Amino acid sequence: MLRRRTAWIGAVTAVQLALTPCVLIGGPNFPKPVAQDLNPAAPQNKVVDEARLPREDTTEVVVLFHPGADVARFAQTHALTVTHQLKSNQNAYVLKAESEAAARGALWLLGGDHRVRFGGPNERRTYKRMAFVPDDPYFHKDTPSAGFPGQWHLLNEHGGPDAGVAGAWNRDVTGSTVIVGVVDDGLEHAHEDLGANYVAADSFDFGQNDPDPSPVGTDRHGTAVSGVAASRGGNAIGTTGAAPHSGVAGLRIDFDNQTAAMFADATMYHSSGGNTNIRVKNHSYGIPSSYVTTTLEKNALAVSAASGTIHVFAAGNERGKIGEDSGKQDNLTGPDAIAVAALGSDGTFASYSSFGANVFVTAPSNSSNFGAFEITTTDNTGSSGYNTTASGSDGDSFPDLNYTSTFGGTSSASPLVAGVMALGASVQPNLDLRFAKHLLVLSSDIVDAADSTTTSDGGWKTNAAGHSFNQNYGFGLINADVFTQLATQFSGVPPLLTQSTDEIAVGAAIPENNLNGIDRTFEMFGMTPLEEVMVTLDITHTYRGDLEAILTSPLGTQSRLMLRNIGDFTNNLDWTFLSNAFWGEDPLGLWTLKVRDVFAFDFGTWNNFSVTAHMGALIQVPEPATAGLLGLGVVLLSLRRVRGREATATS
Repeated sequence: MLRRRTAWIGAVTAVQLALTPCVLIGGPNFPKPVAQDLNPAAPQNKVVDEARLPREDTTEVVVLFHPGADVARFAQTHALTVTHQLKSNQNAYVLKAESEAAARGALWLLGGDHRVRFGGPNERRTYKRMAFVPDDPYFHKDTPSAGFPGQWHLLNEHGGPDAGVAGAWNRDVTGSTVIVGVVDDGLEHAHEDLGANYVAADSFDFGQNDPDPSPVGTDRHGTAVSGVAASRGGNAIGTTGAAPHSGVAGLRIDFDNQTAAMFADATMYHSSGGNTNIRVKNHSYGIPSSYVTTTLEKNALAVSAASGTIHVFAAGNERGKIGEDSGKQDNLTGPDAIAVAALGSDGTFASYSSFGANVFVTAPSNSSNFGAFEITTTDNTGSSGYNTTASGSDGDSFPDLNYTSTFGGTSSASPLVAGVMALGASVQPNLDLRFAKHLLVLSSDIVDAADSTTTSDGGWKTNAAGHSFNQNYGFGLINADVFTQLATQFSGVPPLLTQSTDEIAVGAAIPENNLNGIDRTFEMFGMTPLEEVMVTLDITHTYRGDLEAILTSPLGTQSRLMLRNIGDFTNNLDWTFLSNAFWGEDPLGLWTLKVRDVFAFDFGTWNNFSVTAHMGALIQVPEPATAGLLGLGVVLLSLRRVRGREATATS
């Protein structure tokens, strides 16, 4: 049947039919209906129905009456039955006719009834939720065929942990307006699932000194990393990234001929000076050793972070090796990076994932634990990536060679967090590195609550500010939903406050093979909540892998700054360590620093140390007192939840 709009204008004089088509939000650009004045004080009856005449599947009409109308008499007059009153207005009712035809007839007569302000059919609607719902064919489990896990790290349809992006997507938070820079070995921007998000103007190849970051030779890592962060979602192609509508810029490093200048340049590129287009940068690389100084790159990182860029780093894949303690990586021991550990689909730390007092957050990735899933993401097209043959002889049986189902490592966990940072930046223009860290402390979830492994530094510890920390997981599993909600509850952080001690001389021998070690105390002042605490240790020793250091706050919170590693046989130590474990505590009082030598046969002297503390707190967005406190309270009550399997793992 022909469906038409109805509009009644005049007291009881005429009925005018309007054939104005319907306007759907987000749909085709149809002409909009002309707005009409609704004046309840006007003496004439003016009924304006922006809906169409009822479809044949409704027998109900909705009527808003003028105050004082006798609704029961009206219903009797028009052969209608009152079903219920609307909650929004005591004069609004849903009434039911005996048939669809009777409902249409009643609507024709409404314009002639002085008791009616307006009315219309209670028909079914076709509104769409304003949300991102991925239609990408490899997103769900058992796609493209049974047995493949899908993009479980984004939405775990198997019942385990994920990054919590679905809640943000349901609010249509997709990272639009934000560019993620991927510092890596190239980005195949012609890829079917990356091209739509690729931003050429902010990309560069620092190895070949040209604006095209396409993979060269054996490059393939960066394309997979880029897909985890920002492959195009909702395009009915392949996969989706954590930030499906963010821009992605390739910042290619020539890893076969790498120099410090390449990394420093890529770190600052379009995120310092006069151009700060890139809001988030991902760094899925590291040095697989310990105590290697990278001063140039670290200084570049500080410059870029000061310009507002959020830098996300892989914590490392070195568990069980000499470089397993992430706090011994130079780029990750300063305040300008978010170090990301990896969580397996079984809810415990990935078998390779590095740990440390500097780790800030964890995110899902692959693991060699039995039955653990791997990561499905974009791959160099054809046979030039990880997935090289449809036969699966390369270890990847994924049938589409433009994608791989075997990606992982903290190389995958890190861009997942970078994508979440893009989601946050899209709803909070003020989001920078410090702001993001504060939100991560509040929003990340405890996982593997029973963890008591050596690498955890005593399992989950709740400090005096109420924040729980574990060196395997940092503040826990990232939760994009809560993170992006909190981003709108606060406006930022005040200027950074710092407090430093002078260099404190020790000049004492460290007892061999003695867990009690040697202690020194120092005072700090102020009542502004702590962020990071950094400790510089100068030790002369014949085998630095024997050493451990533990810092204790005035409120009793302990944090191990470095874990022994018998494989590190190099002499001496002069290093700045960082701990996040004291976040939110007040620094005021007497602190204790312990250094100990836990193995026999080698010896050394603790020469001196110094300490620097960073301080600051979130600034809440001013809101009406009741609504603001209630809204924030609801969000905060949802924080620090335990997610995933509570299990004890072994390192």
